[in-house]
Amino acid sequence: MLYTSIILVLLVAFFFIVNHWNQNRGVAYLVFIILDKALTQFSLLVLNTTQDATTFTLVYHLSPLIVLQGPFFLYYLKSLMKGEFVWNKRLLLFSIPTLLFLINLIPFYSLPFENRVVYLSEPLLSQYLKGYLFLSLKQQYLFISVYNTAFVIYGVWFINQLKAGGGIYIKKKVTVLFTRIFIVSFLTIIPGLVVVFLLSLHSKQTGMIDFFNPDAVNTNYLYFQSLVLPISFFFVPNWLYNEKEPLSFLDNFLLTWKKVTSEHAKTSADDSFEKSTDFARIIAYIETEKPYVKTQFSLHDISQALNIPHNRVTNFFNKQLKVPFPTYRNKLRIEHATNLLRSGTHLTTSIEGIAEMSGFKSKSIFYKTFKEAYGTTPVDWIKENL
Repeated sequence: MLYTSIILVLLVAFFFIVNHWNQNRGVAYLVFIILDKALTQFSLLVLNTTQDATTFTLVYHLSPLIVLQGPFFLYYLKSLMKGEFVWNKRLLLFSIPTLLFLINLIPFYSLPFENRVVYLSEPLLSQYLKGYLFLSLKQQYLFISVYNTAFVIYGVWFINQLKAGGGIYIKKKVTVLFTRIFIVSFLTIIPGLVVVFLLSLHSKQTGMIDFFNPDAVNTNYLYFQSLVLPISFFFVPNWLYNEKEPLSFLDNFLLTWKKVTSEHAKTSADDSFEKSTDFARIIAYIETEKPYVKTQFSLHDISQALNIPHNRVTNFFNKQLKVPFPTYRNKLRIEHATNLLRSGTHLTTSIEGIAEMSGFKSKSIFYKTFKEAYGTTPVDWIKENL
């Protein structure tokens, strides 16, 4: 039970890295924020469950890193808007408070570890141990809260400005981003405020929370709060999984029905020739496994997967489908890319990322194939159709 929250957080971080890293490495900013916040919550939970301040003390050593949450949030937003990892020298400037807090805690770091535990867990004894140079623990956390909040406000203002001055594409992209952030924030902050309120009711001093007082803190409250953050991301699965399966069952059904009804005449004509067993197996394999989204997909892969001789697979495309394999493969890839665009994947993933998710080796090949199919570029198609 105690480690459930940290396991869930690591799972969420793993999903974000695996599903987003190749398309936009700016996700590293978001993963840092999630892990950093979760670590603080976990340390408080361990402290109140075991009444051992050792874990809390170990985590406190990393407290200067909390100052990076605000700047990293801003740069995550910038990375999403640009569609690629954003880093510049300003981030080093924004990280100066982290360095200052490290310097501020030099007296704390120089204490023997046993004294560090006492400093954080025994208020009466801590007055004899000065663990800072210029800012106390309360003052430091107050500054961190104000500093990070300022970056969050600026980040929201920044993308609002982009939305106001951008076209339809940017407006949709910002709207999707705002919706996702709002859902996670609402699910995380509201229960957090409720927990803080309940904790304050049991505190000896009105309006204050004594995290080191077992009578003041209900462990169930803290345990609940530690689970809220990772679970909230599962309420926006398209964000967590990077929309690799963006269409719901109903969307897929409607899309298939529309395709069947609109191409009824064509399929009727195709049914006039006898379909071999190879035909059924190959078509089922392609439609079910979608191997064409792999950049190295070839006739050999079909032959190996289905244990059908290579020459029979070749004859299937040339004589039965009467379409060269590369043409058929590109057609499926373009259809897949178009479905991703219709589902809004372009709002959080670059065009190059969509090309890769659809099986194209490069952005240039994707643009060329897309233009052959639709007579326009993907960007212009988005503006005209979405």
